[in-house]
Amino acid sequence: MEKYFLTRVSAADVDLARASQPDKIREHRWWTLAELRATAETVYPLGLVDLLTGVLAHGAPMRPVVLAG
Repeated sequence: MEKYFLTRVSAADVDLARASQPDKIREHRWWTLAELRATAETVYPLGLVDLLTGVLAHGAPMRPVVLAG
């Protein structure tokens, strides 16, 4: 099971060299919520866009949320 955490950071705060498996990262980029909604690409975990929409509208859930993979 993978765990994802939502945080607000600036692009300058992201250091790929500090990732647990930096050699596995082929690309990274920032996405706006509108871009995530509009993309034809598959975004994992499935359900992420709906979860983010809810978090931005109502705040973080009280308990961890399990999303389909």
